[in-house]
Amino acid sequence: MALWLALLAPSLARADPLREVLGAQEDGARKVKPGESVQLPRDHGAHPDYRSEWWYLTGNLKDEQGRDYGLQWTLFRHGVAGQGISTNSEGASGNPWLSPQLWLAQFAITDLAAGRHRQDERSSRQGPGLAGASKGEYWLREWSLKSQATTRGADLFPATLRVDSKIGQLKLRVNALKPAVLQGKGGYSEKSSGNASLYYSYPRLALTGTLTLDGEARSVTGQGWFDHEWSSSVLAQWQSGWDWFSLQLNDGRELMLFRLRTKAGRANPENQPENRYGILIERDGSSRLLAPESIVLTPGKTWRGPKGQPYPIEWQLKAADLNLVIKARQPNQAMTGRFDYWEGAVTVGGDAKGLGYLEMTGY
Repeated sequence: MALWLALLAPSLARADPLREVLGAQEDGARKVKPGESVQLPRDHGAHPDYRSEWWYLTGNLKDEQGRDYGLQWTLFRHGVAGQGISTNSEGASGNPWLSPQLWLAQFAITDLAAGRHRQDERSSRQGPGLAGASKGEYWLREWSLKSQATTRGADLFPATLRVDSKIGQLKLRVNALKPAVLQGKGGYSEKSSGNASLYYSYPRLALTGTLTLDGEARSVTGQGWFDHEWSSSVLAQWQSGWDWFSLQLNDGRELMLFRLRTKAGRANPENQPENRYGILIERDGSSRLLAPESIVLTPGKTWRGPKGQPYPIEWQLKAADLNLVIKARQPNQAMTGRFDYWEGAVTVGGDAKGLGYLEMTGY
């Protein structure tokens, strides 16, 4: 769910870059409206009429020696307002160097055996072939997720993820074990009154391939999660950030939920409550939305980030008749590139066991 592309543009590098990207603005970008829905396979590609968009893959991996890893790969697109450049349906202009689209790719590996969190990122204008998202391929130069589906565009998976980075190299075969899930109402995901995104997920992926760290090639397998989301307005003025969980339970179910935190005191003059959302995905791929009032998230132990941010790395979670304990697989999984946030591998305990990923912004 994270959007950090504002920092690519000097005109957007202000005191609150998250707000610049996610807050409502009068910049001509198309807004998601009630009644809109996700249509697949059409919506696998880019949506340049909307300000921000991201494709996001996380996972928990294990190598043949039993060593564990967390994985994050994300591709972000951000439309630059006010340039007066006409584009086609894929965000390209007549002059490809003048396309008003900025791209950022981020890659992180949590090496749990070594206790290290490694990260890298790169950015680019859209340019002629430098970055983009269309026809089942998502790339920023040589970092790419490319569909291998027999009928290109019919589905994303199977696909191949390739990253050649300063922190290491990764080549993964990615297969979907369950079909896509449309979040909210047919993909319409309301974040606050008048603010929403279009959003779908592949909740369980099989990951197989090779991870190379410090010159050592390691055969890895694991399970992952894929998100695709786009919007022009998510955070209201009285919202500070979010806590987002994607949990894959050992019994074959998945639980995804988030809360959008409210600011305290005069920053929230209308005393608006937190927005909470949850969905439980059954073994057969069917799903049901959870009543927001049934979701209880209680933060516990915190870890101080590089700038002193108090990230909660342990949580008590009550949802869907489950009482769960969520713990970071290691505290240091903070991202410190274009934008500061926490993104990391977690364990699930309590009424169900499993693994997952947690993202925390706005701390």
